[in-house]
Amino acid sequence: MTDNSPSLRSKAKALLSLHSWSGIILGMLLYAVIFTGTVAVVADEIGEWSNSNYHKDLLVASDVYATVSRLADQTPVEYLDEISVYENDRQQLVYFFHTHKQNPSGDMDEYGVQYLVNSQGQTISKETGFGSEIFAQDDTYALSRFLVSIHTELHIPSPWGLILTGILGLAMLIASVSGFMIHRHLFTDMFSIRKQRDGQPLKRDSHTVAGTWSIPFAILLAFTGSFFSFSTAFGLPAMGVVAFGGDQEALMYALVGEQQHKSEAPMTSANFTSMVRDAAARQSSVPSYLSISHMGTESASLLAFFMPNEGKVGYEQLVYDGTNGDFIEHKPLVGTVPSVSSEILSLIYPIHFGTFAGLMSKIVWISLGVAACYVTITGLQLYAHRNENKNQKTANAWRWFSRMCVWGFYGLPLCSLASAFGFFVSGNMGASQSLWTQYSFVIAAALISLVSLAMKNLKQLKILLLTGNGIFCLILPVLRFSSSHVGWLEALNYNMMDMLFIDFALLTCALWCFIALHKKCQQESQDSNVWTPTLSDVEVRK
Repeated sequence: MTDNSPSLRSKAKALLSLHSWSGIILGMLLYAVIFTGTVAVVADEIGEWSNSNYHKDLLVASDVYATVSRLADQTPVEYLDEISVYENDRQQLVYFFHTHKQNPSGDMDEYGVQYLVNSQGQTISKETGFGSEIFAQDDTYALSRFLVSIHTELHIPSPWGLILTGILGLAMLIASVSGFMIHRHLFTDMFSIRKQRDGQPLKRDSHTVAGTWSIPFAILLAFTGSFFSFSTAFGLPAMGVVAFGGDQEALMYALVGEQQHKSEAPMTSANFTSMVRDAAARQSSVPSYLSISHMGTESASLLAFFMPNEGKVGYEQLVYDGTNGDFIEHKPLVGTVPSVSSEILSLIYPIHFGTFAGLMSKIVWISLGVAACYVTITGLQLYAHRNENKNQKTANAWRWFSRMCVWGFYGLPLCSLASAFGFFVSGNMGASQSLWTQYSFVIAAALISLVSLAMKNLKQLKILLLTGNGIFCLILPVLRFSSSHVGWLEALNYNMMDMLFIDFALLTCALWCFIALHKKCQQESQDSNVWTPTLSDVEVRK
């Protein structure tokens, strides 16, 4: 046993080194992905909150068939291949008549005419272009779209952003697995905060406890997140080259399980409204969106897509025959026949974003995401503190590293809050919310960076950034109300739980910031009252 102990110690040291460096090298970017991922869990709720929206279930309440027929008469024939229909976050129905072709980037995209129709059935806007470009300029989703984009691609052009987030996912996986192997006393470490500890020892214990509890969650998110990034950046393009000779259109048809060549013989379509209501009755919920294919031909069909319902985890897709309105099948997510791979793919998104049990599962995911953020940032701080005290020659460099941790830990949430501030202010001024949501983030990042470089006292920098976070969390619900004039009583009356949840989450965060600020100010006051000997005191003592 004695002979093996040096070997065991060296292995433990190697694991600790792997765990530390996997977090240190990409630590701040990893924190950015984890934090924005925590926010992205409630992206749908943020979209509804930012527009003070409550869904009117327009897909089942309105006459979809009559509207589609009316709009089809004024749409070029080449765009009638497929029609996407969904309710946006401003009580409007979006009808997108389109075909598929390559966009300027060389990717297959939807191209056609998009109509916005209000709840009274009136067309309020019409726009022609690629689906990706139209969506990127839609102010309705400006805030939620921007926050999700930071998480998935760090707002870096494709495919480089996806590749980077995939690498960060692998770094998180390495740190999580090595952290799991380091904990020899796993169950003990879950409750290892010892009494009468403060400062760095308390932070070390808190890091251990939070890390131990979030290890399974971190491994799960790291794997599913890397899968999303690499499958989009490499997997699907490689599949198109290998299996379809680079034919992206053939790949798309194979993935969605639709025959590439169908009969275009004219035939009157059945009533789509009846099909939608039948699908809603079968699933006891309202579809997220509809896809109507080859309207007015004998190949016409309707697909109703449903998010996970109560008691279910995966998505549901119901397909109807567009010529007679008969229900055909529950379609798998990928391909034409049920398969294990399709079932797995249908589970990955709900598990990654915690959408499988409604708001409750999202709250759990947010809590675990906050724990993962805390583990990342305290790990960086502890490593910096240990190296700062270990080697005086490099102490100054590690102090700058500690400053960078403060800049990222407090700065990124503040920039995200500033983007929401820009969204509401630009909306009230009639400016482009899509642009100013991004500009506000960049402006805030620049100001925070300048302040972080200029302010010498690190404790005062923490107090300043913490104050900024608290103030923004406090004023955003006020801005939201001033933009929409929808109060809490009205929200309760219309069951707008998502909007209320975000409002109260922001107020809770503001309260936490001000409590933490009070504690830091008290600590600063106590530190300043501690007696330190002056030169004259030393002389007197001599």
